[in-house]
Amino acid sequence: MMFVLTLLPIALLPGSAAADPDSEVRPVRVVVLVDESGSLTDQDVLRERAAARLIALSELSPLSQVAVVGFGSSNGPDQAPVDLVCPLAEVATAQDRESLGRCVDKLHRRTEQEGNDTDHAAALDQAMAIMNQPDDRQRTKITFLLTDGRLDVAESVRHGPDPQARDRNAQREIEATLKEAQTARVQVWPLGFGQADKSALDGFATGGWRQPCGEQESARPKARVVRTSADVERSLLEAFAYARCAEISKQDNGWLPGGGTTDLHVDIPIVATDGSIVVVKRDKRVQVAYLDPNGEPVPKQGERDESIFQAAGESGPVESLRIRNPVPGRWTVRLTSPAGARRQEVSTTVVWHGALRASIGLSNPSPRPGERVTVRVRLQTRSAVITDPAALKPLRFSAEMSGDGFSPAPVELADGGTPPDRTAQDGEYSGEVVVPASATGRLSFLGRVSGPGVKSDERPYGAVIPGPADTLLVKLVLGEATVEPGGEVSGSLQVTNKGAPARLTLRLLDAPEATIGQAGLTVPAGESKHTFTLNAGRPGTSADGPIGGLVQVLDPSGRPIAEDFLRVTLRRPMPLWQRLLIAAAILLAVVAAILALLWYRRRAARVAADPSELTLHLYGPDGVRRSQLRAPVDEGPEFTFVISGDHLTRTYDGRGYAVRRGGGQSVLVTDPGGRPLDPPLRPGHPVELPGGLRLGVDDARGGGAAAERPAYGTNHTTETTSRRRPMPGDDLL
Repeated sequence: MMFVLTLLPIALLPGSAAADPDSEVRPVRVVVLVDESGSLTDQDVLRERAAARLIALSELSPLSQVAVVGFGSSNGPDQAPVDLVCPLAEVATAQDRESLGRCVDKLHRRTEQEGNDTDHAAALDQAMAIMNQPDDRQRTKITFLLTDGRLDVAESVRHGPDPQARDRNAQREIEATLKEAQTARVQVWPLGFGQADKSALDGFATGGWRQPCGEQESARPKARVVRTSADVERSLLEAFAYARCAEISKQDNGWLPGGGTTDLHVDIPIVATDGSIVVVKRDKRVQVAYLDPNGEPVPKQGERDESIFQAAGESGPVESLRIRNPVPGRWTVRLTSPAGARRQEVSTTVVWHGALRASIGLSNPSPRPGERVTVRVRLQTRSAVITDPAALKPLRFSAEMSGDGFSPAPVELADGGTPPDRTAQDGEYSGEVVVPASATGRLSFLGRVSGPGVKSDERPYGAVIPGPADTLLVKLVLGEATVEPGGEVSGSLQVTNKGAPARLTLRLLDAPEATIGQAGLTVPAGESKHTFTLNAGRPGTSADGPIGGLVQVLDPSGRPIAEDFLRVTLRRPMPLWQRLLIAAAILLAVVAAILALLWYRRRAARVAADPSELTLHLYGPDGVRRSQLRAPVDEGPEFTFVISGDHLTRTYDGRGYAVRRGGGQSVLVTDPGGRPLDPPLRPGHPVELPGGLRLGVDDARGGGAAAERPAYGTNHTTETTSRRRPMPGDDLL
């Protein structure tokens, strides 16, 4: 029986990744607190502006929010300790990010009349007020504190009437606010400048929430102190990446000559589903182009294939390109400076995140107590399965079984190729567990994947222990296949039905782009086999690489009774120009082969007819050889001669006897009247000529007889016209 499984979009089913919010980068709410006090230099403030601009432009999620707050102190009735430079706003569009990049220019070093001391307590209060605003997205909350770390509120009546106690009062307020931040899960990442107070900065880092990414150590807030502008850029981007459970690539630096061009490079790993290439160019006139790993320029706005691009900051000193579904590999950032510009240092890096999901499957989704079950977990992006061992090495795969009647049991997973793992290093992590004898009805399996730069994912899987009335046993067989998008993949079902005919249904879960196909069949009682085909991918797309998907067989009640991962690799469709080029190459090869065959046959015919290695012998009536004549070399398939008395003489005007090769070892000779000698001349068999003369031949070509020997006496005359034995290829000269 054959039936076809066609991919169709449907609503999210249990365990399916369709419309899965976990495949999106989690948005953040960021507040950047910027010290504007008089203890900073003008250069420090410029660094702070650059740092705030970097955060605004490099954020990955369009649903994130960013606010920038400048702070000093309130030393008089008309002074405010904080200044909301950039109110909380989303960064959904390029215009949103451009606006944030521009508003940070309002940050400045305060004068004494504006209140130029350092009130960290007021700054943190303002940050918490913003963080406590209603949030329907449950955004991750991050506060960046850019300061020299030296609290100074001795002139601020806001912290009490006693100038000697004001710093202590402010410190207590800071500690209380940090406890509030810890409860509200607000991270605090301090960045100090110049001669910053490192111990004070450490207190800010340890006072807020410390576990944004579980046990990932790099994501725990810590204080950083920078000395140069380059340190600001790198340190803040690292802090920003780690704070939102992302990663940052190695920074590439270079020098851009005036009126010239230079290329920088960044690497985007295969596990990255979202990235932001950040370029520090300093001179806003510098133009930036981005080339993907295939060397193709990408658009700064819009879509291409599966990727979505959005550039921002093109008219400023910092520019970024946000990419959803970036092509993995080495990207090129090409910077071009206008004529007359000064030589300058430029740099680029990429902040990336893997919004990945685990996919879990069981060798037997309806196990009985005491049976062994193989648990398989693999990781996939929004559209493909990740199989690269190097990309998966930093990640941790684990699983757990729980259910009614027993305590949770861990399942150790590995990808080493040792059973129950099917193939080593293929991205499918497998482990085995025995269902306890005490298990009753409900079973639950949980697959987990975690690691640096990757959003930790837990994927549950529900199973039910079958009852005595269950009569269906199904084995699902899926082979590995490589097809172009829209191609077909075959599979089969081996069914044992101990009851009445039953209706089975197939479905596909965790499929690329959340598409699923369903088809049903009725299985008879007894044993039967059924085959099916699955359409993989969307025709016309340029998808390339392994795809995700779990094929399940459901019994009449909708319960899974067999399943397996789809192991299909999509091969990028060959472009039309490449197909035409290959077709032309094949055609040229065929034509060349035909020409070579014709040349070979022609040459073989010429070689077969060539008389070059013949030697004629003339014998008198007495049997004594009177003369001999060697055939000319490479002068054609025929030569002529005359008999003058008892001598053989070559002619060049076509008169006389004509000699050419025949079939085998025969030599065809025609007399001056055009009549052939009969029988044909052969080595060792002279023929009679008029006047009692006889004509013999010697063929030096392999297989020929030895030269004719005179019956008695010696030669009287000899004429030779041959110079050498012909060599292969002489006819080409």
